[in-house]
Amino acid sequence: MPTLILSGGTGKDKEKKIINLFLKKVKNKKILYIPLAKDTRSLEDSYEWFSSTIRKDFTMLTSFKEKINLSKFKGIFIGGGNTFKLLKEIKENKWESKLKNFKGIIYGGSAGAIIFGRDISTASFGTCKDKNLVKLKDSRCLNLVNNYDLQCHYLPKEKPQVLNHMKKSKTPIIALPEDSGILVEDNKITPINKIYIFKAKSL
Repeated sequence: MPTLILSGGTGKDKEKKIINLFLKKVKNKKILYIPLAKDTRSLEDSYEWFSSTIRKDFTMLTSFKEKINLSKFKGIFIGGGNTFKLLKEIKENKWESKLKNFKGIIYGGSAGAIIFGRDISTASFGTCKDKNLVKLKDSRCLNLVNNYDLQCHYLPKEKPQVLNHMKKSKTPIIALPEDSGILVEDNKITPINKIYIFKAKSL
């Protein structure tokens, strides 16, 4: 199981602390960048953003159909976008086991974080919500965060929506504001900045 660093989203300068933790753990080893959740930005723009913002030396995956040896990489960086699109492509191309069995560090931002929870249905509500335009039928995902669902771009005013969702799902939720995240290592969850944990059993 990989070590996970999961971010609440585009916190811009505030997200630097979380990204820097990823870079510190990866050190100077190889990074694979996966920008495939995006449908509003070209791959060229994604490449330019990563090289100017994160690190100049990296490999970018342009399709989940691409054959690539993940054992060559220490880190994987999965960017944000539409969570339903991202999960559908991961499932269709049998990347679930590849990510679950990766031996290094995975950074997930926004959609790239939500897929590591139990179910991505949390992406369908909140101020920053995704539409299931790809008609994904099974929203269960990788479930590498101790049976929690993840909510990204969280704002405190969204608490009623989180509680309402939990009444249906019966699953606890870790809600991540844009400048916050979690480190998941050896099944231990460590907060990065302020996070919100909602327990289903307390409803």
